[in-house]
Amino acid sequence: MKISQLFYKKILIVITILAILLFGINFYTKKKIENVIQQKFSEKGFEYSGEISVNVLFGNVSIDNIEISKDSLKLKSKEISINDFSYYSFLVNNKISIGKVKVNSSSIEGNLPKETSKPTSENDTLQHKKEEIFIKSIIVNKLNVSVVDAKSHPIKMANINLEITNFDLSENNHKKIPFSYDAVFLEINNFEKKTSEVQAIKFKKFEFKNNDILIDSLQIVPLKSRKNYIYHVPYEKELLDLVAKRIKISDFKIEEKPSLSFTANNIFVDSVFFNLYLNASFLEASKKFKPLYSKNLRDLPFLIDVKNLDIKNSKLIYEEQTKKNSKPGILVFDELNAQIKNINNNDSKTEKLTVANIQTKFMKSSPLKIKWTFDINNKNDDFRITGSLFNVNSKNMSSFILPAYNVKMDGYIHKMFFDFEGNNFVSSGKLNLDFKNFSIKILDDQKKKKKFLSWLANLFVKDTSKNGMVKTKVEELERDKTKSFWNYFWKNIEKGLQKSLI
Repeated sequence: MKISQLFYKKILIVITILAILLFGINFYTKKKIENVIQQKFSEKGFEYSGEISVNVLFGNVSIDNIEISKDSLKLKSKEISINDFSYYSFLVNNKISIGKVKVNSSSIEGNLPKETSKPTSENDTLQHKKEEIFIKSIIVNKLNVSVVDAKSHPIKMANINLEITNFDLSENNHKKIPFSYDAVFLEINNFEKKTSEVQAIKFKKFEFKNNDILIDSLQIVPLKSRKNYIYHVPYEKELLDLVAKRIKISDFKIEEKPSLSFTANNIFVDSVFFNLYLNASFLEASKKFKPLYSKNLRDLPFLIDVKNLDIKNSKLIYEEQTKKNSKPGILVFDELNAQIKNINNNDSKTEKLTVANIQTKFMKSSPLKIKWTFDINNKNDDFRITGSLFNVNSKNMSSFILPAYNVKMDGYIHKMFFDFEGNNFVSSGKLNLDFKNFSIKILDDQKKKKKFLSWLANLFVKDTSKNGMVKTKVEELERDKTKSFWNYFWKNIEKGLQKSLI
């Protein structure tokens, strides 16, 4: 009995000594952390006003009410905690290994620094190569961001939640992506960013989970009215108004093999309303070179490979005002659906052509189909665009040219087929047109008919009631490189219509 009591007393003494020792180590570690923060990090903008809690036995540290300042940026956090710090990994393998890093209730405010091209020295490279950090789980909860970019445009994000598993800074830190990971979950709510003096972009929710991206309620909104936006742009430029109900990107990956690459199996865009308004009566047209889509994709600073892009149940409206104090001409494309395959700028791809199939209704009633193919890596930017248009009445024909050019058309287009091939410099092709009872009315500024000019114009208008479909060729149409691809396409159609009708 005495031996047993003595044994328990010894155990109690050992436990007491260990507890005191552990308390002392915890106290010493806490003071050490406080001194390090005071001596090394306070001058770098790291401050805290709460408690530091340390548990050396389990490798846990938490700091409350943190504030970190860098230039004009300031990060505040209610709590940052580190759990399961591996002393063995740190002391034996010279590697920082942590079970969990958690950041709660944080905010970032201030001005983003301007981008500078700072050269990386050899010493910096060697220093980064020595860094080995592994964190099994990184969790950021309820992060709010309100910053201003280098162009003085505000950026706001609310309630950001982030979780990264198996974060490793020891394998790829010499590459463009300086870390690897197994999985990422990211959620951003109520994003707002001013992109220019006249436009802003917004979305209600962004979610990245299991390599899928979901964007809910994407918007590009005008910040100025149609009347006033022209005073805030240097040249003719469209005012955009876009609403996309839902965008889903499936199997999205960022890799280095060895170049930085973005891949996705499918991008699905649902229910887009897109309105473009151009006031061409006030400013001069831009003289800036506008590359074709193939060159834009070819010149991206990274590789891109999107297998499929599907646009469903959408609507596009284009309005252009060519005269002051007049109504804009309007083009409407309802029930717009598009399928685009093989958006790939990799030289080694097996399938060369990007193929876009578009189906829509022009002015609500006229079925329009387009097939458009091009090779992104072809430096001449060769393309081919074919299609058909049916049942266009005089009201729809005049919807754009009447306000813009004071020209009204009467008649009916039963069928139109087109097939054009071109490149960055010139295009050629053919247009076949079947129309009936066509006439032209040239109007004055009060929209009254100019009888003589209208009569003279109609002397040259053809009629297919006897001859059937008119077949015409468009040859050597030179591209205006300051205009978009769609302007280039329209010029081919316009040239074909002129030759068919007159």
